[in-house]
Amino acid sequence: MSSDMAGFYAEKRQTKAADREQDRLDRREEREQNRADAQARDDLRARQRREALAEAKRRKAEQAKKWADRRAAVTKWLDTDADTAMVLPIMAIGMVAAITFQVDALDGAGFGRIFAGLPLMVALVLELGAGAATVMTVRAAKDGRPAGPFRVAMWACALVAATINAAHGWTMEIDGERAYWPAAVLFIVSLAGTGYWEMRSIGRHGTSRRTKEERAKDKARAKHTKKRKKTYPEVAARAREIMLANPFEKVEAEQAWADAWMDIKGAPLGMYAEVYENRGKAQAATTKARAVADEAAMAAGLDTFLDSLLSGGPKGDDDPGASSAKRGPKSPPQAPTALGGLGKRSSGRAPRKDATEPLEQAHIDRARELLNLIGEDKFSAREVAKLLGRSNVYARRIRNAVTESQEG
Repeated sequence: MSSDMAGFYAEKRQTKAADREQDRLDRREEREQNRADAQARDDLRARQRREALAEAKRRKAEQAKKWADRRAAVTKWLDTDADTAMVLPIMAIGMVAAITFQVDALDGAGFGRIFAGLPLMVALVLELGAGAATVMTVRAAKDGRPAGPFRVAMWACALVAATINAAHGWTMEIDGERAYWPAAVLFIVSLAGTGYWEMRSIGRHGTSRRTKEERAKDKARAKHTKKRKKTYPEVAARAREIMLANPFEKVEAEQAWADAWMDIKGAPLGMYAEVYENRGKAQAATTKARAVADEAAMAAGLDTFLDSLLSGGPKGDDDPGASSAKRGPKSPPQAPTALGGLGKRSSGRAPRKDATEPLEQAHIDRARELLNLIGEDKFSAREVAKLLGRSNVYARRIRNAVTESQEG
């Protein structure tokens, strides 16, 4: 009995110990779960704060971009439509002033007796008609359509209204005295809106869109076309026939002109029969001149060769040993041959100056001193030419004169 009770109490103690351990584990798990939940809540709040900050930054960036876009749009509008922004108030003020004075003028002229609202109606018709014609002129210019009729209507209405106001101003009195300057003021005020809008339209849609270079090029092209038609009327007529015979814009003007030139002149652009004939004559003359020049060059070379044979020894002009003592006596002149003779020039050219001019005694004396200094073996025309600074022909004559005087 006692053993059973002891076992029972022991089991009960174990059960209580296990329960206490389980409670401890549960409390620890609960604490871990609480910490995890707290961390999750902190993370959620942090993420929410980050998202809120990011959203605030995004909204701020969007707002800044929106304001930047608005500023850019305003700046662009002012850059492109500043003229419109300034002209529209001028037109509005001018229209109100013009209508006011027109009503006063027409009423004073008796239009009000016909119908009470007639002066206002006439003024509105003139001013609104000028405004409508102005808008039509702008649209026509923008679309590339003729704007002349609209511009005529616009200026007609504006001038009639300005004339009425000027006539009214002509009759105005200031302090009981007639004043004429209000007429000019009212005339200018009536035309101010229309005039400024017209200048705006011309600045945007007129010929000013072309650059100065483009206008100059178009002017030069028109001048070239006019001169070409005047110079070659037959070719111009044939080109016009080609353009008319083909479908519209099928053949370009330059191609038609090239075809017409071939039809009339029978040659490519810029060429015709007289040009080919003159070219052939020029080529023939050039060929003949070249042949004559070649013959003259050959004759000059032959003359130089014959001169060297006549004046030099067996070893040439500059042979150190080519003295008169070794060459022997001079040969007598021979009879003329087919080449013109050995003693004559076959080309008919004038002799060289250094071959005929008188020899200076000072040159002969210096050459003799050179001969005594270097000896007869080294005494040549080349050495004499170096000494005197003269040509080989003149030096050869000096050398011969010195050697002949030595032999004498």
